[in-house]
Amino acid sequence: MAKTVRCGVFGVGRGMALANGAKANGMEIVALCDRRTNALAAAHRQLGGTCQLFDDFEEMLKADIDAVLLANYATEHAGAAVKALAAGKHVLSECMACFTMAEAVELVEAVERSGKVYMLAENYPFFTQNMELKRLFETGKYGKFIYGEGEYVHPISAKDMVSLYTGMDHWRAWLAGTYYCTHSMGPIMNITGTRPVRVSGFAFPYDYDDEQQTGSLRVGDAGSVLMCTMDNEAVVKILPWSVLRDHGQRCRICCNKGTMEYNQGDARIRIHTEAFDFPEEKEHSVSYDAKRSPEDAAEAAKHGHGGGDYFTCRYFAKAIETGVIEPRLDVYSAVDMTIIGIQGYRSILNNSASMEIPDFHDSALRDKYRHDHWNHDPARHAPGMPLPSVRGTITPSDAAKRLFVTERAAYE
Repeated sequence: MAKTVRCGVFGVGRGMALANGAKANGMEIVALCDRRTNALAAAHRQLGGTCQLFDDFEEMLKADIDAVLLANYATEHAGAAVKALAAGKHVLSECMACFTMAEAVELVEAVERSGKVYMLAENYPFFTQNMELKRLFETGKYGKFIYGEGEYVHPISAKDMVSLYTGMDHWRAWLAGTYYCTHSMGPIMNITGTRPVRVSGFAFPYDYDDEQQTGSLRVGDAGSVLMCTMDNEAVVKILPWSVLRDHGQRCRICCNKGTMEYNQGDARIRIHTEAFDFPEEKEHSVSYDAKRSPEDAAEAAKHGHGGGDYFTCRYFAKAIETGVIEPRLDVYSAVDMTIIGIQGYRSILNNSASMEIPDFHDSALRDKYRHDHWNHDPARHAPGMPLPSVRGTITPSDAAKRLFVTERAAYE
């Protein structure tokens, strides 16, 4: 009988979704870590008051745990993962996998040294619509993948933004939109089995005429588009997180014998073919509701992100048991779908020049990026480093500061 996997959770905000997914898949949550005393206590009560509690991650790594679920600050996942792997723990990491190219190299090599499972908790590939597109693509009927679109559009009001950050130093207040790209690229990679090899970026600059932007502390741009070339020569348009007024996700897979897609807020799959490719078929444009297969559907429905929070944990548990990471959410794919955001922002600031996405399976490619700490974190700003906006320094308005002070008390 397989040993029950004992897990520690780092970051009990988003981490509780991972904890619940892990429990539903037979893992045991035995330790919690967070610097926020009140949040830690609330999470402890929610899990029945049986966990060890820590305010220091390295101390939690000394506990009797087999794996860690990383849900700490999005820009700090790689460092925590490297420490956990060095301590002999399996790692399920929230997005992003890394924040710099140097971290990407360090993370890949830490996984290779450890012999432990590292998996990215990218949940969007497991939405019912994306799983149906994967099934359709893998039939082979529609031919070779030649063009794709992935979108994650999530406008947030200035008032609601207050719940998502603790001040100007919080990553959500300044992170460039290109970096929040795995929800868009993850499904494309998982459906088609391809990886990006080059990226060009284009920004939607900070909009001084949008009161939801000027009314918040956020100093990044309104959004961006990433144009990626994949390793089979397909072209993919990625729309990472943006404030466009079109809330939802979208995925489109165009092949040389047909197209399949779904649009924002729509559970229906649309398939289109041409009569000259399939003359025997009566219908060439079909729409239907995507439905998840009966396997685990009821349990998955209890979890967030269309069941994705359940399935990431399911495949993590399976990988620990078998040593096989399937689907494509291992460290190499995690880095691929993350660094299009880093290189994409670099492209934007270089007149949208094409930037390579190195395949770090090849150790010979790593030295070029081993000491590449280029990043736009205001706390680490130095000569030669970029700012969070293509417009340069953005100073939040007095009204934005007042709104934050007024509203933030409700979340403390």
